[in-house]
Amino acid sequence: MVETEIVITNSEPVTKASLIVVSNRLPFVLSRDPKTDKLERKASAGGLVTAVCPVVIKGKGLWVGWPGIHLEDSNEPIPESNPTDQTPTAGLKSDQVVSVNINAAIFDSYYNGCCNKIFWPLFHSMPGRATFGAEHWHNYVTVNKHFAARTIEALEKCLEQNKALDNNTPPIIWIHDYHLMLAANWIREKAEEKQLPCRLAFFLHIPFPPWDIFRLFPWADEILQGMLGCDMVGFHIQDYCLNFVDCCQRNLGCRVDRNNLLVEQGERTVRIRPLPIGIPYDRFVTLAKTAGKLLKSDKQKIILGVDRLDYTKGLVHRLMAFETLLEKYPQHKEKVSLLQISVPSRTDVKEYRELKEEVDQLIGRINGRFTTANWAPIRYIYDYVAQDDLAALYRDAAVCLVTPLRDGMNLVAKEFVACQINASPGVLVISPFAGAGEMMHEALLCNPYEVHAAAEVIHRALTMPEDERILRMSRLRRRESECDVSNWMRSFLKAMGTLDVDDVGTTIMQPVTVDDFDDYLLK
Repeated sequence: MVETEIVITNSEPVTKASLIVVSNRLPFVLSRDPKTDKLERKASAGGLVTAVCPVVIKGKGLWVGWPGIHLEDSNEPIPESNPTDQTPTAGLKSDQVVSVNINAAIFDSYYNGCCNKIFWPLFHSMPGRATFGAEHWHNYVTVNKHFAARTIEALEKCLEQNKALDNNTPPIIWIHDYHLMLAANWIREKAEEKQLPCRLAFFLHIPFPPWDIFRLFPWADEILQGMLGCDMVGFHIQDYCLNFVDCCQRNLGCRVDRNNLLVEQGERTVRIRPLPIGIPYDRFVTLAKTAGKLLKSDKQKIILGVDRLDYTKGLVHRLMAFETLLEKYPQHKEKVSLLQISVPSRTDVKEYRELKEEVDQLIGRINGRFTTANWAPIRYIYDYVAQDDLAALYRDAAVCLVTPLRDGMNLVAKEFVACQINASPGVLVISPFAGAGEMMHEALLCNPYEVHAAAEVIHRALTMPEDERILRMSRLRRRESECDVSNWMRSFLKAMGTLDVDDVGTTIMQPVTVDDFDDYLLK
């Protein structure tokens, strides 16, 4: 691994810390060509890929993860990207990739049994969907240990090359998401044993639930201790940070500082930081400017929805709200269509197959009820859509519905705003239960659980005067252009204390006082 120099903007300082990103999956999926039997790279969908991969490429970093296929030969080389590839992963070289290969049965239990059936619903405040199982938890532990071992190998290579480059800055190991909440402690333990200097950080891309939900997990303490193995733990918004701090105090009895977001773990102080993720804003602006026109008719307004097919996204509620809109405001018939793009996700999981059937049936019923000879109310795409096509749809849509029941951040809202380059812009409708809803104040807030109220919000968006649309969108665009993915990366480096010119705030807990004991005894 070579030295990383991440330049955030031309006017910003440079960090020489090498960057090792660790996530469940590599930022692309490998598949085998049935004719040649050779491995091929395919783009992956998701916020982590969109936001982090360009930064890793720019900084010549390293990515540790599962390749998306169980390889018989763990030493089989990772192919380079296709020369025609225009996705965010195109510039990631094979020598920047550390593949983690795991037994298929263990991986299935870890991923589908633990991550999908326990952590995903629980952390999205849907405990009724969670199915706890000791065997799945055991395999989750096993996989996290394996990831930790591969990360140590990457760290050793990194330090060896940095030594040759006379770079003494400790590398940063950046662990991502709920799949790897235990890995940090084992990485720290082995690094200290081998005297390998490094800094550890963790970032959770989904919500962190409040204590009364989190404590339902039988091994909640182990999760907290695993995350506290890092020097810094990042979340999208302040609410998630406070939830985590609260759980550390109430579950583990840790001494905490809520004002400065600090948690004392043994002899260390762990920094907890809100780091709202951004997008490569300029890239989406460019895509919007160069993309061709896909919506041929200017007579109909398009309401756009873009989501992974997941029960947290509120697709059923959204469709019911659109149906209610047509019932209450028949003037929108033949003038407005809902274009819903659902990217296939976790198709091997029963709950997701059932959700697809429910969505298909609901769309069929609504279309059957309202379709005329010249118009269908809902157009549905169940497939991955290329980013240039997506940019064209974002640009020309009258309304974008981002109405999840719960979401860590949601980058679709930001991508839509970036692509709104037309003189007469569209309107963003967003759920307050998405992390983005905490910051995008100029969007129309919509509670997806209240179908009739949601229909009213959609009607307001469709009938909003142009001057109000321009004002709202201009302010949204200004904020998102400033808070892009480069700003997110800079915020991360600042939180890690690698930008010397920055004031990182209070990083050490104050000495213990009598009040601390009183507070602890009251819990």
